[in-house]
Amino acid sequence: MQQISFSKFRKRDPAPSRLRYKFSRWMLSPVIKKAVFYGFPLIIIAISIFIYFQDQKNIKHLEEVASDLYRKVIERPEFMLDALSIEGASDSLNAEIREVLGLNFPISSFDLDLAELHERVLSLPPVEIAEAHLKGGGILHIKVDEKTPALLLKKEFGFDVLSENGEYIRSVSSREYFPALPIITGEGAENAASQAIAIFKAFYQKLDQVRGLVFVGKRRWNIIMTSGQVVMLPENDPQQAIQKILILDKVEQILSRQITVFDFRLPSRITLRIPLDEYGQMNSELIGVRN
Repeated sequence: MQQISFSKFRKRDPAPSRLRYKFSRWMLSPVIKKAVFYGFPLIIIAISIFIYFQDQKNIKHLEEVASDLYRKVIERPEFMLDALSIEGASDSLNAEIREVLGLNFPISSFDLDLAELHERVLSLPPVEIAEAHLKGGGILHIKVDEKTPALLLKKEFGFDVLSENGEYIRSVSSREYFPALPIITGEGAENAASQAIAIFKAFYQKLDQVRGLVFVGKRRWNIIMTSGQVVMLPENDPQQAIQKILILDKVEQILSRQITVFDFRLPSRITLRIPLDEYGQMNSELIGVRN
């Protein structure tokens, strides 16, 4: 009779091995669990994206889709501007502003940089203050304060229009554009524009007899009369010299006499130069004037 061995039928020990136990515990740690459930999918997605963007056609197609979607959003009717409104500008400045902005309407408000538009308008010489903002009804509104023309600076060709502070505004080919503005000329005259304004104001009683001012030696002014007479003013306090000549003219009518030059460069005296006589000689007469 054959003997049967029961060693094959012994139950297997359910306890894991030490190595398997440690591996299971390691897999259950928070860091490894997140790495498995989140890290591996992200790596797979990143690899897929990397492979997709290796093809330039895919990149171009994606850019076109994004651009088309962006344009559809920003070009909605509520974001569109249809007109430009300009306040406070003369006709010539109005045209300059439209030209420097160079906008083609309709245009989306997202395509505009208001700060950059403001700088463009402010860069125009005639503009002193500028504002740019959007108004209801699809209107871009520009508000400006224009510099006030005060003087004409005679150049070799044409004139420069200046403000009271000597700031350049614009150039014109003829005085006909600003017939009421007084004229100045001479090297550096624009730097002494405020003094020229003061001289014109001091000489207001005879302003209709003044042709203009000439800046001499970058330091003082000569008044050129419409009669051709020249009034040479001192470097300092020219208004006081003007008061003297106005007083003399009121008493002696010297501006109506045959005198070519009124020299006021020395405060203590006035030198009057009369035309050449029949012998070709120039006479000079000194008239003492106390301050």
